[in-house]
Amino acid sequence: MLAASEGSPNTVVPKPVNWCGVTDGLTRAEEAIGEGRLEDAERILQELLEFAPTEFLGWKMLAHVQRDLGKIQEGINSATIALKLKRRQQGRADRPASLRLAKLLWQQGEHTEALAMLDLLLRQTPDDAELNMLARQWRTCTAS
Repeated sequence: MLAASEGSPNTVVPKPVNWCGVTDGLTRAEEAIGEGRLEDAERILQELLEFAPTEFLGWKMLAHVQRDLGKIQEGINSATIALKLKRRQQGRADRPASLRLAKLLWQQGEHTEALAMLDLLLRQTPDDAELNMLARQWRTCTAS
């Protein structure tokens, strides 16, 4: 819900009525997650991101919450945005890759894309035990 602006049009940035800033929003979302109120956490994060759309941590948290709520496609979308923001912050515009996104893709049934992302991650860190174990498991599932 937006607060009404009493200034002339386009002179005041709209804010939610209860806006207390990014840090407070992230803290409130973490508290809601800790208390198992995932729907509340999702709402808090969505409101935060409406007014701070480049907040990497907000998108990352939202992806976690959406996954836990079983909203796989929304989680993939949020994780993708978070990764693009992270890459942009690091000055890289190449394809985003993360273990979280690979797992979300796998859950969505997009096994080929999930394995491709896992392979990309393995090229970056070939000795990562978790990545190697997951790659073996996934390849076994797709070979059947």
